[in-house]
Amino acid sequence: MAAVASGLRVFADTAPLSLLYAGGFAVFGVGLITLLATVGLAPMVLPLVGGFLIVAPALLAGFFAMSAARRDGRKPTWRDVGGGFLRSSPSLWGLVLVCLFLFVIWMTDAGILYSFMLGRSYTGWKMLFPLSAELLRFHLGAVVAGGLFALIAFCITAYAVPLLIERRANLVVAVSASVRAIFRSLPANLMWSLVLGGTIIVSIIVPLLLTVTLPVTAFATECLYRTVFPDESG
Repeated sequence: MAAVASGLRVFADTAPLSLLYAGGFAVFGVGLITLLATVGLAPMVLPLVGGFLIVAPALLAGFFAMSAARRDGRKPTWRDVGGGFLRSSPSLWGLVLVCLFLFVIWMTDAGILYSFMLGRSYTGWKMLFPLSAELLRFHLGAVVAGGLFALIAFCITAYAVPLLIERRANLVVAVSASVRAIFRSLPANLMWSLVLGGTIIVSIIVPLLLTVTLPVTAFATECLYRTVFPDESG
């Protein structure tokens, strides 16, 4: 896919900062996974990882800033990353709050399923995975329950977040444009969402991968966004 190839090229040119930026989230993820595996809630890790995809689009502001510095012929710095967030439309944070609300609902539903379908402590890293029939049923139930929230989040954020980062639209226009763009090329966008979701989920479970896959998918997402919404300034 051309977008992935573009993402790899941008990542190669911004590798030091991209690795450090993504590495911070990888370390945070390892901490959460370790905590859940230790306190006996190991099966909740996969729903938590799936929920990360709902709020992850907010991270694009930093990656877009790195890409912009690269286009200007500069090496991106932490100042660029911080500036990327500061320059984004304030409406972006309203959209992030919506995503956080969907995340809370996702995790609440997963917690209810856990109490009804499992209802006991599962400690240890091996319990992260559906290695038994009861764990498999729980994870399938969580996927079904959370699938709608994931689809809603993808539709409203896929292109709205980049539009808000670059201040090309207000919140209502950005979300409306994102939904229209998704449904104009629904099969291709759904395929990309599956690739994106599967890649990030596997990468969080194997955290070192996240330091590479998160930047590559973020830069690939930017490539797709610019294909759908070309820069009118030329």
